[in-house]
Amino acid sequence: MEARPFNTNERRLITGISLVMGIRMLGISMIIPVFSIFATELPGSTGPLAGLAVGIFGIIQILLQVPIGKLSDRWGRKQVTLAGLIVYFVGSVLSGLSHNVYHLIAARVLSGAGAIQGVTMAWLTDGISLQRRNTALSYVGVSMGLAVIFGFTLSPIIAAKINIPVLFFICAALVLVTIVYTAVFMDNQAIIEEELPAIKTERLWEVMRNADLNRLNVIGFVGNLNINAVFFVMPLLFKKELGMEAMWKIFIPVSLLGTALMFVFARQADRRGSAAITAVGLAFEFAGILIAIVAGGLAAYIVSFFLFYAGHCILSPVLPAAASRYPNAQLKGTVLSIFNSSQFLGSGIGGLLSGLILELHYRHVFVAAAVFTVAAFIAIAGYRDFGRGGRAA
Repeated sequence: MEARPFNTNERRLITGISLVMGIRMLGISMIIPVFSIFATELPGSTGPLAGLAVGIFGIIQILLQVPIGKLSDRWGRKQVTLAGLIVYFVGSVLSGLSHNVYHLIAARVLSGAGAIQGVTMAWLTDGISLQRRNTALSYVGVSMGLAVIFGFTLSPIIAAKINIPVLFFICAALVLVTIVYTAVFMDNQAIIEEELPAIKTERLWEVMRNADLNRLNVIGFVGNLNINAVFFVMPLLFKKELGMEAMWKIFIPVSLLGTALMFVFARQADRRGSAAITAVGLAFEFAGILIAIVAGGLAAYIVSFFLFYAGHCILSPVLPAAASRYPNAQLKGTVLSIFNSSQFLGSGIGGLLSGLILELHYRHVFVAAAVFTVAAFIAIAGYRDFGRGGRAA
């Protein structure tokens, strides 16, 4: 049976969240390809300190994601999103002004305090029915994917022609645009009636004990650990092989193909279920990681990077959509913030481990990622869609 088209309110909500997240991601994606290069070249930097500069962003978000999610359940998604964007704006400016690695770490602490990803995903799912969430999130994913394409293209060119710090200032300017757009054009959504919970007194500890949510948390943790590890190591390898100014030749086709696969597999998840599509995404990631372990040279790096990034793109819209199916809809902001906390924990540990292990050999980073990916496969094998027993997620 064909799914009904999105109505006017749903289209407006999807468009708004897509613009906010897409513009924000454009700024972030201009930093990601060169961040490890910037962090390792700052005065006072070492491998572990550079890893801390990468990982501290996620660690701070772990501490704040759940409180901010609970705050959004009470005060409203719009209000909390605006506050987070303002904090992230200030952190981006200070990152660009960093004169040594310690300044950068402090600025990234502030940037991490703008923990709004769980809030924006809850905002989107507030007004989208259960059956359409993977598709809705895929549209948001496409906007973010297009932002990644442009960001990955511009990043190495601007960094080579001007310098890396200017990328942080461009990121701050783009965040300012999202602040204005959110304040003027976005509105809070009422939870759709079909999801009003039968139980409204569930406590946080009961949510955190849910087996299926914990399985998704494990996969989200591994996914973000892996992406931070790969983006810590690969830019350093690409710079060595090609030079920073030519890295866009790799990032553009990889991001284009990854975005296309994100959209295709998100729609499949609405039909076949999150478990099957998550397994596909993990298989792509694992294949890319194995190639990086057993082979070397530019060709192997490119193939590895493509397979891994394709897997990451497949997982990106599917996992939060699955988490949003938690039975008590009034705790959606809290649930998605718990899920995002697991992701940010992975980001933090991924950065820290990469900085520590890289001093031994880059392949050791990929060996660690492979071990964690096996744990993610085990987690998805036991997933039961919060007791629904159906395929859709």
